[in-house]
Amino acid sequence: MKNSRVYPITTLLIAASSLLIANRTNATVVDLINGDSGTISNQYGSAVFEFTQPQSTGTGLIQPFLRVQNDPSEQGYNTSGGTPFNDMAGPWTHDLTFADLVTTEVTLNGQLYFKLMLDIDEPGGAKSLISLDQLQFYTSATGSLTTTDLSQLGTLRYSFSAGDQVLMDAARNNGSGSGDMFAYIPVSAFSGTAMSDFVYMYCLFGHSDQESNGGFEEWTLVVNPIPEASTFFPLIGLLAAVFSTRFVRRRQLAQVSK
Repeated sequence: MKNSRVYPITTLLIAASSLLIANRTNATVVDLINGDSGTISNQYGSAVFEFTQPQSTGTGLIQPFLRVQNDPSEQGYNTSGGTPFNDMAGPWTHDLTFADLVTTEVTLNGQLYFKLMLDIDEPGGAKSLISLDQLQFYTSATGSLTTTDLSQLGTLRYSFSAGDQVLMDAARNNGSGSGDMFAYIPVSAFSGTAMSDFVYMYCLFGHSDQESNGGFEEWTLVVNPIPEASTFFPLIGLLAAVFSTRFVRRRQLAQVSK
């Protein structure tokens, strides 16, 4: 009598292949090579990824916090503690606090998001394509962490699910330094985070599809601009007029009552 617990190796291989295909089928691939936007939704919320035309990179509008570079794949996270993976040392890779992240808060389709920008630097021709295969955010009360064990970075706030990807083409824009994609990360994923907590963003490029072949990929905060001083003057004038009118009115009433 055949033991029902013993399965032929071919059956196991077919089962494993079916599982891999199922995971891939359930994954979300945002195609920014041919399209302009897409959403990846999972237990952490819905993040939106959007192709962008060249953006202004003036002082105060963007704040770089992570650069990674390596071939044929690259990974890393922002920290002031060192270069645990393919992070590039220098002033553009450093600690980030939740208070910093809050300066990017925007409303999109009625939902609150933190807005980041990615600038990719890949060569032309067939090598201009690159895939973002993982994006994760962690928060911790400790800054400058340096570890290759991502679980040691603190509380996981947001992550791609297995097989999720964003596909991009550097050739859609000209050169580096002007941005290629906006990433909108749901504010709701950071519930309970203290303003003083540190935020670690981990990214992985070129792992499964389109390899990294060129310069560094750079992430920046898209900080909400502070209104120019001139925009306050009309408001100040209006408030001054209101208070002046009320003051004169009170004096008139006081004189009448005497």
